[in-house]
Amino acid sequence: MKQKEFHNYDIRIASNGDWFHEGSKIQRFELVKLFASVLHYKEDKNYWLITPKEEGVIKVDDAPFIIKQIHYEGYREEGNCWVTTNLDEKFLLGRKNYLRIEFDNNENPRPYVFIYRGLKALILRSVYYEMVKYAVKDEKECYGIWSDKIFFKIDCIE
Repeated sequence: MKQKEFHNYDIRIASNGDWFHEGSKIQRFELVKLFASVLHYKEDKNYWLITPKEEGVIKVDDAPFIIKQIHYEGYREEGNCWVTTNLDEKFLLGRKNYLRIEFDNNENPRPYVFIYRGLKALILRSVYYEMVKYAVKDEKECYGIWSDKIFFKIDCIE
């Protein structure tokens, strides 16, 4: 069996979700979607483009995807929150696609949705504020949203 070729691709995903190759923005949406379909995050903490014949590392400034929209329906335990990425993929917040709040060096919240293959999507600030509109308190007086019968905390992060 032939070993895969390794490449150090000159591809970077900016913090706003734009993809660049050799410093130039990739304009074709279909090409970005194609690259994204083979993108993985590995235990070595690198982002990899992996195809059957070759693989290589790319640079990601923050998260490879951006959550640009949410749709919330229902109330409390019966609520569901759907998120849409900058690649027009939709995910239901739940056990498989979960919300986690991380903090930057200035203790500002950085909300992410973990989607697949170890990859995450940063929730835009305006979208995060929209999500907060649907927040309710739990028994510990923490705010969060319900989706897929799971309570995702927005504050009182442990």
